[in-house]
Amino acid sequence: MISDVIGNVKGKKKGILVGALIALCLLLAAALICLVLWVVDLFIPERGEQLVNSFELYEPDFEYDISNDAAYMAEDRRVWVNDGTLSAPIDDEDYSDNQLYLFFEKYFTALQTGDGETLRSCYNADVAKKLRIPYKLSMQRVYDINLQYISSESKSDSDGIVYEEVIYRFEYKIMKNDGVFRSDLESGAVRPQYITMRVYFDRIEIYAVVSNFIK
Repeated sequence: MISDVIGNVKGKKKGILVGALIALCLLLAAALICLVLWVVDLFIPERGEQLVNSFELYEPDFEYDISNDAAYMAEDRRVWVNDGTLSAPIDDEDYSDNQLYLFFEKYFTALQTGDGETLRSCYNADVAKKLRIPYKLSMQRVYDINLQYISSESKSDSDGIVYEEVIYRFEYKIMKNDGVFRSDLESGAVRPQYITMRVYFDRIEIYAVVSNFIK
């Protein structure tokens, strides 16, 4: 039909019509791309939220003591920290005066012991609610824990209190993952999280979590 219209137009008018049709096609293509991107953005989770799984999770057992799991106990359960120059496991004797390292130790100990109350206390209350950090937690078989320093910056909150905003990349595996803590993580797989913390003189709280869903 369009070819018939073009065939009935001669000279400059034909060139103008062809140009107009090309421009219209480009605009329609751009509109289609925008629509696709909008739909994709609509269904992709926000920061810290979880994707629909294509793998099976284990059945939660809130009574099981993971210290009875010989396979898990044979794994490296220490918390390794890389501050940008050196990667080393946290040792309470070496880092007893390091507020941030003690926070890391508390965080992963809470996961491994199934201490939901302590785990939630590591997060800002609003963030814990948004991320649905569980009150009731089964013992998590967390291992191969590697924390990579990303950045830090001094800031002030709305009350004028100064704090240090620190970002680390958390990378770890969960054996026999039951999804109580992270339902986006396949057992034995790695999906890093970028953790933003506010370090005050008397406390540390997680204020943002960005999950990397690329395995």
